[in-house]
Amino acid sequence: MSKRWVIGLKGLKKTTGEFKGYNLYGGILLLFTGLFGWYAVTEGNLVLWGLFLVFLLDLIYRIVDYRQKKKKHEEMVMGITHRVKRAGEQAFNNLPLGILLYNENQQIVWHNPFMKKVFIGDANHKTLAEISEHLSEEITANSEDFRIEVKEQVYQIQHFPKERLVYLTNGTEFSDLSQKYDEGRPVMGVLVMDNYDEAIRNLNEQEKNEFRAKIVSLIMQWAEKHRIFIRATSSERYLLAMSHKTLAKLRERKFAILDEVREAAKEREMAFTISIGLAAGYEDFSELGNRAYYMLDLALSRGGDQVAIKIAGDDKFLFYGGKTNPVEKRNRVRARVNAHAYERLVKDSDKVIIMGHKFPDVDAIGACIGLLRMVMATKKEGFIVLNQEAIDNTAKTFVAEIMKNESLSAHFVSGEVALSMITKNSMLVVADTQDPKMVIEPGLLGKTKKIAVFDHHRRGATYIESILSYTEPYASSTVELVVDMFDYYTQKIKMSSLEASIMLAGIIVDTRRFSYHTGRRTYETAAILKQKGAEEKLVQQLLRVPIENYYSKAHLTNRSEIYKDHFIIAASDEDFILEKVQLAQAADELLNVQNIQATFAVAKINENQIGISARSLGDLNVQVIMEQLGGGGHLNNAATQINDLNIAQVVVELKKTISKELEKSGD
Repeated sequence: MSKRWVIGLKGLKKTTGEFKGYNLYGGILLLFTGLFGWYAVTEGNLVLWGLFLVFLLDLIYRIVDYRQKKKKHEEMVMGITHRVKRAGEQAFNNLPLGILLYNENQQIVWHNPFMKKVFIGDANHKTLAEISEHLSEEITANSEDFRIEVKEQVYQIQHFPKERLVYLTNGTEFSDLSQKYDEGRPVMGVLVMDNYDEAIRNLNEQEKNEFRAKIVSLIMQWAEKHRIFIRATSSERYLLAMSHKTLAKLRERKFAILDEVREAAKEREMAFTISIGLAAGYEDFSELGNRAYYMLDLALSRGGDQVAIKIAGDDKFLFYGGKTNPVEKRNRVRARVNAHAYERLVKDSDKVIIMGHKFPDVDAIGACIGLLRMVMATKKEGFIVLNQEAIDNTAKTFVAEIMKNESLSAHFVSGEVALSMITKNSMLVVADTQDPKMVIEPGLLGKTKKIAVFDHHRRGATYIESILSYTEPYASSTVELVVDMFDYYTQKIKMSSLEASIMLAGIIVDTRRFSYHTGRRTYETAAILKQKGAEEKLVQQLLRVPIENYYSKAHLTNRSEIYKDHFIIAASDEDFILEKVQLAQAADELLNVQNIQATFAVAKINENQIGISARSLGDLNVQVIMEQLGGGGHLNNAATQINDLNIAQVVVELKKTISKELEKSGD
């Protein structure tokens, strides 16, 4: 076969191969052209030659048409490919997406043009810290999704640590939208005049109207200034509605309306305050309203003159104010109502279990005895839970006397015994605390739903759910609240001289011998206990302290330091263990120093725990400070216990907390 034929066959093969995919008709045409060509050559028939030429011309036409269309298609594909490539390059270079690669030393090895716009200039070979400290810190921490701010713009970062790759997008618009949404969320609140009736009791009608007009004017001006919706629901209560943005501004200003109202009352030589409960962040308006009322109750139970806030998603409650001592505003009506409710619950129970807080003091034990005597007057079984190995040192001599008295000691049982005897129909009474973590035997709380609480401390963030709650931070002691109910109990309450003396001692200890937190009702309570047989001589004997207490006070006094000109922090040596009563006595003693507003006594109370006893003249709310350190108490009398730190570390934490509270109050 000649070379020309070989080339021709190769060309035909190529053409045939290209033509295969054209269509079915083209394939058939090629077949018939070949057949007619073969027969025309071999047979020499003119008709066959004619048919061969017709098919050949049609085949040539279709091959040429096919190649032209193919060329056009290739040109179109090339054009599209070029356009896509250009579009990809433009997208890569011009889309608002930053891409950055860095090495193991956090040095930038490559970035796209968008990064130049963000950081204004070429960032190649620079370190991440040079272009953004925040970016460098987050990447060092292997954060994968975070935000940074560059020249007032917010950027969302996606970081892939393994590839050392960073994607950056401008999220300013979304951030602004999110901020507007957060700022616009509804906040609901309730404002109440704490002690309006007591404050105006001695005023004539004109003075009452003038005073009310002044207070209402202050409240309305405050609401208008901050664009707060306000409507009166009663003469002393107002409903509030505002935005989250407004709430943030009010928090920045520490709710100055509290001070304005208090000062306006002082100008008229009156003790008058307001309280506010606020709730925010709840989608359900029903829950928002319920939370607001709950926070108001919490503010009032803590003594009033403050704002209590609950924000959804935040475990902590927020408190502002609380700068004044609660004004006594208990009345006979509430004592009567609680006495009758207590008596009814006792009658409906098979037995009553009474307990105080861990390491009970004389007030807790005295209150428990008073509540026990009310139970016994109703002819019901009553028992007091007490762990004799864990009691406050001030109460040890009193407990020793109780144990000598067979008739009284028979009503004292351990926590284990109480757990074994309590039933669903039993009543559990908690005295001198509202915190479920502070009771002597927490297991008892889940054994019955019939729980009553009597306490004179301000309520904290956690409290015991009860069907009867008589809590008054205005009272000097829990004993005072219990004795308040004696006159309204239908059964005559009898008690021994020892029992009355222990109850009187509870008042004496909590009021520092009637020098602190004492009101008219305190003296009336003491008089009632005297009538019941309380002996001052016996109380004096049982309250005597060993000489070591004076040594301890001297030790703390020698180690005291003045902090920020107006506070004394007295911290013992690391190897010095003191009793809680010794800390309290030292803090009380140091409060007599000139120009001092508050004192803090710090020492180990056992091998693993450090105690702080705090006292104040009222200028600083030590309850708030102790709450931040895990404790609680009153505005000018509070304490806490801290684990896992040494004395020096506790003092550092205490100073930080004091400074933080001073910053909040603007002092």
